Amino acid sequence: MIKIERLSKTYRVEGQEVSALDDITLEIGKGEVFGIIGRSGAGKSTLLRSLNLLERPSTGQVLIDGEDITGFDHNRLHTLRQRIGMIFQHFNLLSAKTVAGNIDWPLRCTGNLDAARRAERVSELLALVGLSEHANKYPAQLSGGQKQRVGIARALANRPRLLLCDEATSALDPETTQSILRLLLDINRRLGLTIVLITHEMQVIRTLCDRVAVIDGGRIVESGRVADVFLHPRHPVTRSMVAQGDPLTAAMLDPAHAFAQDKLRGTLVRLTYLGDVTYQPILSRIMAASAARFTILQGEVSSIKDLPFGQLLLELEGGNEDIRKVFAELDRHRIHHEVLQ
Repeated sequence: MIKIERLSKTYRVEGQEVSALDDITLEIGKGEVFGIIGRSGAGKSTLLRSLNLLERPSTGQVLIDGEDITGFDHNRLHTLRQRIGMIFQHFNLLSAKTVAGNIDWPLRCTGNLDAARRAERVSELLALVGLSEHANKYPAQLSGGQKQRVGIARALANRPRLLLCDEATSALDPETTQSILRLLLDINRRLGLTIVLITHEMQVIRTLCDRVAVIDGGRIVESGRVADVFLHPRHPVTRSMVAQGDPLTAAMLDPAHAFAQDKLRGTLVRLTYLGDVTYQPILSRIMAASAARFTILQGEVSSIKDLPFGQLLLELEGGNEDIRKVFAELDRHRIHHEVLQ
């Protein structure tokens, strides 16, 4: 649905050229939830806002459904933006309008519906985001999570095909964040909506996204399926963001800092399970049929979106041939293994 080709953006600051985006190339599929993650100042907001030309790129192309929108005139751009909803970090609600009035506002702006049909559409959206009983309240009377639900309903008012989320959960507490992520996931599945979101929180990516791009210094440094990037990060920035705030993941990525290496007698191995194999006793069966011995040093079973996964950090002891046979069996069951020491 979206194709970004050789996109760059520079600003002039105090007579100096400052690069915000540098040669970005990405593709985002129809109906996909695509995440862009990076630290503060990495360029992710500029990249997101390039998708509806709130930030106009200096060079490169942004193609949506095969059309290069960077060449659109004012009228075509106005029409395009009706097909692109946007959710903001700090809600951006109109304080003088009720919840219903905020959701009705984009419908009034387009002028495509009469008052009765607008009211019907507002009622549909209030029900979708679970705020029917709050229609006549004002933003000041709502919690942060409720304000963001109003923002989501407003973004969906004109039935967009693309939804852009600019740090949509960073101003919310953890419990409210999870409820908003569940709502966005439900909207994606129910409406088939393509969602592009930016965040600095890996947990948001892990919960919601199908694929992810990691941006640093205005460049894409790593991209792929969330499971691949999360479980096998390659770039130092990605590894840092994956491990941040999660001691278990940090130990999995860099066990040298988690275990006393002089206490290990065998081979240090990291196993990664994906899908249904996560819940099967394959390792027990392999080891029961082997002369090798193993010690589980650390482990985790969880999920990435709907995909179950498991990771184990093992110390394997035995002869080289015994360990080779264990690795062969792991390969046969498609369990990824990596020798760390």
